[in-house]
Amino acid sequence: MGRPQKQTAGWFPHYVGGSRRTLFVLENRFGNDGYAFWFKLLELLCNSDGHYYDCSKRADMEYLAAVTRITEEQVDEIMGVLVDREKVDRELWENHRVIWCQTLVDNLQSLYAKRTVSVPKKPDFGEFSGRKLPEKEVSEPEKQEKPGEKPKKQRRQSCLSAKQMELFERFYAEYPKKVDRATAEKAWAKIDADEELTERIVQAVKDAKQQDSRFRERQFTPNPASWLNAKGYLNEYTPQERGGDGYAGFRPSGGFKGK
Repeated sequence: MGRPQKQTAGWFPHYVGGSRRTLFVLENRFGNDGYAFWFKLLELLCNSDGHYYDCSKRADMEYLAAVTRITEEQVDEIMGVLVDREKVDRELWENHRVIWCQTLVDNLQSLYAKRTVSVPKKPDFGEFSGRKLPEKEVSEPEKQEKPGEKPKKQRRQSCLSAKQMELFERFYAEYPKKVDRATAEKAWAKIDADEELTERIVQAVKDAKQQDSRFRERQFTPNPASWLNAKGYLNEYTPQERGGDGYAGFRPSGGFKGK
């Protein structure tokens, strides 16, 4: 009996010409880590059967972070950029933590033309409909439902206390880009803001929407976790700089550790 044929690839085209906007954005926000992550991710996708990678299990997410040599929080942030720039499939990532890059598969057409196995297709949502993303562990008594009662959906456990969550909600309601909420909650927990600081942060968001040129387009707006970790609420705006082009609209604080 012949060996089963896998849908993997030992190489992928690495074009040095054409549009490199995504790479420039990744390098600008994350330094060389952003550049390396993108190409290491493509290598991992090529080596994965079906050319998709499933991060729904903690061990597989941890492996992706280890391969790319960044933290899991940074993985979430970079994936948010790739989703916004339509480099990876939004629905598969946000709903199932599955990474699928249609452009990569399209670029491998010539490779599969010489094979008997067909080019992989985008994973069907039906494949993942019976599973759940990692969430709060539920004890056996909690899992039991009364006869005829519809099972209740378990909510993700937050790292925030009730009071912290109340303050976080004020910030999150004002922030214009709502992605990777779990990572944003972790960033908020590190700040441990009180009422006064929360008001300052909310006002800083309002100021950024008016004066920070990055907030004019969603694709350039930092993820909420990135903005909090970089202490974006400490950015200072001057009359001469307001309304400038590019990134001249603000003077960044010293909180962002770029490379």
